[in-house]
Amino acid sequence: MKSILVMLSTLLISTLSLAQQPASETMAEDSVDPSLDGSAMDETLAPPDPFARDSYRVTPVVCPFKGEIEYEPGEIECGLLQVPENREDPASRFIELHFVKLNSRWGTEKMEDREDEDWAYDLAPGKRDDPVIYLTGGPGVQVTGYVKRLKDHGLLDHRDLYILEQRGIGYSGDFCPFYSLLDPAIDDKETFEAHLESEIERMAACARQATAAGVDLTSYSTIENARDVKALRRALGFEKWNVWGISYGSILGQAYVKEDPEGILAVVLDAIMPLDIRESELYWRVTHWYLRDLDKLQRICDGQPACAERYPDILGRLRAAVASVLDNPITVPVRDIENYPSGEARFFSDIVAFMPFVFLYEQDTDPGVPGLVYAWADAVERRDETLFRAIALASGDTGFGGQSRGMSNAILCLDGDAEAQARAGKKDIEEYPVIGTAIGTAESWDRRASICDELGMFQRPADEYRPVETDLPSLIIEGEMDPITPPPNAKAILPGFRNGTYVEFPFAGHGPSRSVKCAGDMLNAFYDDPKAEPDLSCVEEMEEPKIFAPLYVSRVAPRLLAMAEEDKKQLAAPAAWGGGSLLILLIAFVSLTFAPLVRRFDGSQMEPTGGARLFAWLAATVSVATVGVFAAAIGMTVKQSPMLPLMGFVPWAQWGAWGGLLAGLLGLLTILLAVRQFRSQRGASTGFLLTGLAAISLSVFLLVWDLGPF
Repeated sequence: MKSILVMLSTLLISTLSLAQQPASETMAEDSVDPSLDGSAMDETLAPPDPFARDSYRVTPVVCPFKGEIEYEPGEIECGLLQVPENREDPASRFIELHFVKLNSRWGTEKMEDREDEDWAYDLAPGKRDDPVIYLTGGPGVQVTGYVKRLKDHGLLDHRDLYILEQRGIGYSGDFCPFYSLLDPAIDDKETFEAHLESEIERMAACARQATAAGVDLTSYSTIENARDVKALRRALGFEKWNVWGISYGSILGQAYVKEDPEGILAVVLDAIMPLDIRESELYWRVTHWYLRDLDKLQRICDGQPACAERYPDILGRLRAAVASVLDNPITVPVRDIENYPSGEARFFSDIVAFMPFVFLYEQDTDPGVPGLVYAWADAVERRDETLFRAIALASGDTGFGGQSRGMSNAILCLDGDAEAQARAGKKDIEEYPVIGTAIGTAESWDRRASICDELGMFQRPADEYRPVETDLPSLIIEGEMDPITPPPNAKAILPGFRNGTYVEFPFAGHGPSRSVKCAGDMLNAFYDDPKAEPDLSCVEEMEEPKIFAPLYVSRVAPRLLAMAEEDKKQLAAPAAWGGGSLLILLIAFVSLTFAPLVRRFDGSQMEPTGGARLFAWLAATVSVATVGVFAAAIGMTVKQSPMLPLMGFVPWAQWGAWGGLLAGLLGLLTILLAVRQFRSQRGASTGFLLTGLAAISLSVFLLVWDLGPF
């Protein structure tokens, strides 16, 4: 199981990227225009150091995620920007950074035919000539996920959007692409202390491997990253552009404001971490902010009678679950010896404590959190082998393909954040002995901080990370219930943004400007007129989440997932059982529903069946409706969060459960009436018998697969 410690460190700061193959060091000192065709710019740049060796050379490429993302020709373009790996080293090699251009929809058929009004806003028509550069978060999150999420954002109605895949990330040269897959025995530890040390071992192995391959790890910092953004602006030929940064992108955004103030029109920063985060452990108090949000959610729950009755002590249930595994990890057998050489997957307190944490990122998932915590705690305390085997098998290759962890670690070291993390971690242990201890010990935090110097990744000078002071028009956005970059972090940077406006969105989570309609509209309006006061009416209208109470708890998802991960062929039998029963019932529903209409037209008479026909129709109708309810409930649950089905479904799924039971009873009555007709020799159709049997079969199927009402 991959350490939750890694996940938490990578959630806040983003990794940078270097190319896998060094480019020639004799590049021309010319620059190019925004068309990505490599043609020369009119102006001759004579940048002072540290940009003396930047060539500003851009090479258009076929987007490497083509086939993973649906888009029409011309909607998305990709390119490579050549930069020195270390601008402070005259002998540094060159690397290439991948960037993406999402073209504005203005004037296209796609925009005119759009039905989705989620991001509609009242702006003057027309394409704007001031693009936006989006600064990615993470740290180390690769660009593909951002392209998927932002390609439908309302920003594109009027502006082009650029995304730089930072050095050391994904297609910009992840220098440890197999970070989580090398030596799986590192993760296969029997004790919590060894489990914590394993991530440090992996971090060290990555650094040594990268250094041996010629990577200059000292160049993978936020400062060099900000210089890359400036180099991209110059290479694309823009005199100025707008900045949009979320999470780690907010840290990078602050560094970029200091690096390139003359190249910026307006700044939007969201989900804030201060640039000088090394100076205060408060910013890194992950456990503190996590428990703060659970407490806020409890207060919301207490104000909703059904929730208050069902979930009176969310934090208490979580604390009890964590306590049950502190000295006794959950161990389940697995067949995946490639990822788990011992043949066992172990779940330590970090996973138990912070699994609900990820649900607090998006406000849309808040309604399910109380029920999820209770269901999760129950599963932990009874050591639900099916659930944990499913999680283990599904997460066996986590960290490969979506996140570049090597650069994440480099940023933590070079920016000086590892020491601040250590201070924060030990403070959380002191204040929250159960949950705080769940993700690390004092020794492990100190060890993680010290490994940076051992690997040669020393802190850059502190004066490079001093707070920003700027008069640039700025919009500072924060979600009230952001569990990792909470409002106090945002308020810490406000004094330096002298021309800034702070907007806090009630009940919102991490990054409202990309997930809350109100915030997205505000962002677009701000770029159009940065001097105007934002319209806060939508902020005042935001409502507290309506908690799912009770959550419909079911183990069907982990059971199916475990089967699929072990051998997909195992799914054939349940698919045939449930699918075959449903097919018969669908045929019966259609034929019995439309048969009276057909007879009306041809003038034939229906034979008496003693009620078998009516009950067969009822059994088929209820069965089809039951499946429809479950399908809709599953879809709604997945929309809330793809992980939530592991615990259960939205509350109204219970109507499907009762419907399944009712269908079985109606099927039994159908069979009894059909048999009676046979005995009376009045000839009831065998189709009624088959319909009744199918309804009973579907009902039993739902009960067997934990989709019943009890």
